[in-house]
Amino acid sequence: MKTCSKIMLVIFITLITCTGFGCANKDEKKAAHVKNGDEYFDAREYKKAEIEYKNALQIDNKDTAVLLKLGDIFMKTGQLKSAFALYSSVEKLDPENIEALVKLSRFYFLDKKLPETQARIDKILKKDPQNLDALFLKGQVLIRKKQIEDARIVFEKILEIQNSHVGALHTMAAIKASEKKFDEAEAFLLKAVESGKDATTARNVLAQFYILRKQLDKAEEQLHLSAAEHPENPGHQILLGNFYLRTKNFQEAETAFKKAVEIQPDTPRPMVILAGFYDVTGQKDKALELYRKVAALDSEDSNTQMILARFLYKEKKIDEAENLVAGILKKRPKLADARMLKSEILIFQKKYQDALNILIALEKEEPNAHRVQYFKGLSYIGIGEPNQAASALVKAVELKPDYTQARLLMSEIYLRQHAYDLAVNQTTAVIKLDPKAYRAYLLRGNAYVALKKIKEAEDDYKKMIEIGSDNPAGYYRLAYLKSALRQFDQAAPLLEKAWSLNNKLIDVFTLRIRNAVAQKEFDTAHDLCTQQMDAFTDNNNLKALVHSTRANIYLAQEDMKQAESELLKAVDLAPDYLSPYGTLAKIYLSQKNIEDAKKQYLTMIEKNDKLAPPHMLLAVLFEAENKFDDAETHYRKALEINPNYAAAANNLSFYLASRTDKFDEALALA
Repeated sequence: MKTCSKIMLVIFITLITCTGFGCANKDEKKAAHVKNGDEYFDAREYKKAEIEYKNALQIDNKDTAVLLKLGDIFMKTGQLKSAFALYSSVEKLDPENIEALVKLSRFYFLDKKLPETQARIDKILKKDPQNLDALFLKGQVLIRKKQIEDARIVFEKILEIQNSHVGALHTMAAIKASEKKFDEAEAFLLKAVESGKDATTARNVLAQFYILRKQLDKAEEQLHLSAAEHPENPGHQILLGNFYLRTKNFQEAETAFKKAVEIQPDTPRPMVILAGFYDVTGQKDKALELYRKVAALDSEDSNTQMILARFLYKEKKIDEAENLVAGILKKRPKLADARMLKSEILIFQKKYQDALNILIALEKEEPNAHRVQYFKGLSYIGIGEPNQAASALVKAVELKPDYTQARLLMSEIYLRQHAYDLAVNQTTAVIKLDPKAYRAYLLRGNAYVALKKIKEAEDDYKKMIEIGSDNPAGYYRLAYLKSALRQFDQAAPLLEKAWSLNNKLIDVFTLRIRNAVAQKEFDTAHDLCTQQMDAFTDNNNLKALVHSTRANIYLAQEDMKQAESELLKAVDLAPDYLSPYGTLAKIYLSQKNIEDAKKQYLTMIEKNDKLAPPHMLLAVLFEAENKFDDAETHYRKALEINPNYAAAANNLSFYLASRTDKFDEALALA
């Protein structure tokens, strides 16, 4: 019995010893992983740090300190959802953890969830009334609520605790600037720079203040000082380049952006910025070359590949963009940005249903993505579903009220549906968001014309001219309105100005002719045709249009011979231009030259067999000649092309009613 007891004692001691060593071993392993992770984090090797912290959490998945560190990694690498999830886990494990509460408060504040933000701030301040992070967030919440005086008290308290708190100094400067106390605002900003805490950021904020105050020399000085303080950081050269770009000093901007690339030649961001500069300044070849270099840095990096794909798409290099997107999706089939661009390419290719299928799937994954709704709207327009399109666009605007693109597209739909008041509402909303929205004034002006609100329409067209004095559209729309009111003397100089800005605009040319003919100023009309012919020397189709227009002038003068001559010239120049054939047919019919008239309609059908009117007119001519079988053939063809062609249906029903074998069909058509 004693022997048995001794054995049990040895086993028990051994177990305790082993267990103790096991725990010690695990703790040591965890500590080693955390130490390695910290070192990688400090060296900005975030992927390696992530692996180490995850290894530590495999040993102890409830270690809140490590969970917070991993959350910080995700913040650094842009994985915000994952970071939020980890901070939330810490809050559940330790509801009083101030670090987690501060970080979650920031998330909720940025997401505009003020009650959730306030609840966590209150919890922090109850435990630590002088916590600067919580006080700063409290002040920001008060500003968001427009409680400026209360916010001022909070920021003053922060500065009492720490008079060099940069965030509080900047916010106080913003409050003073909003009160137009610019000297006091500048004093706060200078104090932030002098504090020495993140002085470079403080300088950049001060520079932005000087830019807004149009004190450009002072702004430039601060930006140069920032760049000099951190020559190893390309971001400061980028800020300097943006300043020069904003002030239209393109040479200095290019120099600064190039320096940023020289500082970090193997990093995408500086090259992307320089490429963007070349893009906005019209140097497309240089931009494309750089975007290709960025993509070549890492062929596995879908972000840089997408940057190139988007540029290619924007520049209408559709095949290359499509192939690049296909390659990205082969590696990452669920990548939302690539699928989004794929849908845009399909819309460009008029493959609307294919685009819609992608967008509907994206909507399920990202129901709050406003761009998905916008492109759904475009797709529905493409497949002829304007009501569905309007619904999608309404959703886009609900998700992003300042989405002017969506509002303008809605306005166009409402105009087509004769919902003019709704079009006015949407365009007015756009103008409130952007008082220089040129297209909004155009669409609203058109809606006002339809509503017979002439003064309002005139004001909008005048605003177009004011905003875009070098754009002919404003002059043309105002001239069109004046012409409709028969105020030809006011329309003439507007049309002349529009023509001087772009002498190849057909609408401007035809309105000038129409006005001259309406006033029986036929010589002026012919002179305008001669002038226009000189502008169209390199385009036979447009020259044919001028001949056809001149023919109509001669018809107004009742000169059939000259009209016929001009129309034949038009046909000779552009055999596929159909309008002259129809006009020739009318001339021949007026001369009772039925055979030549029929030839013109037959030629039109030969050129384009999808036109219903030539079939209809031929059928009438054949019926007049008692060629009923030929007439029936062309009536049926007209209805096949356009089932709603009432005139063709009526004429065919009258003819069929005279035949007992077709009486039922005649009743159906009647």
